[in-house]
Formats: sequence, structure tokens, C-alpha cells
Amino acid sequence: MISSILTSPTIYNLAQNTATQVGIETSLKAVGRPGFILIDKDIDSNTKKYSATKEFLYQLTCLAVSLGAVVPIFKKGSFGIARKLFKDEAVFKAFKKSDDFNKFRKLSQDDKIKKLNEINQASGTNYELKDINEDMARGMIEVTSIAGSIMGLSILSPLISRPFIRPVLKKLGISGSKDEPQKAAPQPAKQSAQPQKADTKLDVKA
Repeated sequence: MISSILTSPTIYNLAQNTATQVGIETSLKAVGRPGFILIDKDIDSNTKKYSATKEFLYQLTCLAVSLGAVVPIFKKGSFGIARKLFKDEAVFKAFKKSDDFNKFRKLSQDDKIKKLNEINQASGTNYELKDINEDMARGMIEVTSIAGSIMGLSILSPLISRPFIRPVLKKLGISGSKDEPQKAAPQPAKQSAQPQKADTKLDVKA
């Protein structure tokens, strides 16, 4: 069941497009959301600057975490996961890392046969080119990439951005209303502690 899903060309194409869309969508958000904030006439200039910069930094964090860190880690670990799920698949036995497989699938037909012969000699196996299920391997790589991008966007990015963004904003000299020191409330004028003496002189003139 799982293998048929991974080898489906439709699923593979969807995975490829989804991985690409993550980068495109996040990049558009990094430009679009701050842009809409800046053109909002109902927001004061200081709040605009603070909110737009904060949103821009957050989207950059999402992009860096998902595509720059998490997805590559998941891609590298995809074959390790696949070997546990598909113990009899030759492609996951012949190639220990996804990078090795990616180099192999870019070779010409003759070079693939030559490379596979080298693998057979080194590992004592007897794989033929027809035994190497490239569609399954590519599907596994892309599915783990999607899982990595989802984890990066929904879990890691918010956790990383909170302690990261505020110090950057302070370095840039940008502060929101919550960061501005509150002005001391004006103190009421002090009244004299001594009551004024009433005029006690009496008119003694008749």
C-alpha cells in the first residue's frame, strides 16, 4: 500500500510541486504581508514600521528553518527510514544515502549499469538495473521533504523566531508600543501642608 503510493507519478509530481511551493509561498509572504501593513492608512507610522519589519523577519526565519535546515536533514535521513520500512527493496540496500542515489539517477543508462556493477562487487550483491526502483526512492525523498517543511513551518519557526526577532528589532532601533517605556503620569500640584490662618483681628472701633 505505502510502496504503491510512493511510486505513483501523481504523488511524486505533487510532492515536487509542494516542496517548490513552500519556498515560493513563504517568499511571497515575506514581501506581501509587510507591504500590506505599510499601505494601511489606519495604522500609525511607528506601528507600521515595527509590525512590517517583525513580519518580514518571521517569514525569513520560516524560509531559513524549513528549506535551509529541516528539509535537508529529513532528505538525508530518508533512506535510513526507508530501510526500516522496506527491508527488501534493492534501491535502499544499494544506496546508503539519498545523495548517492541522486547522483546515480542523473547518470546515463550505461553509466548506471557500470555504477551498479561497482556496488555489486563492493557489497557482494547481484543487483540488476531493473531491481532499482527509482520512483520509490524519489517518492520517499520528497515525502520526507514535505514532512520536514511542515515541521519547520508549524513547530520550529515559531520557537526560533520568538527569541530571535525581538533582539534584532532592538538592534535596528525599532520598537513597538509594548516596548516603549511608559511616561510617568503627571503628579498633582502639592498643596501647602499648613492651613492658612484666618484673620482673627476684630474691629474694636465703636
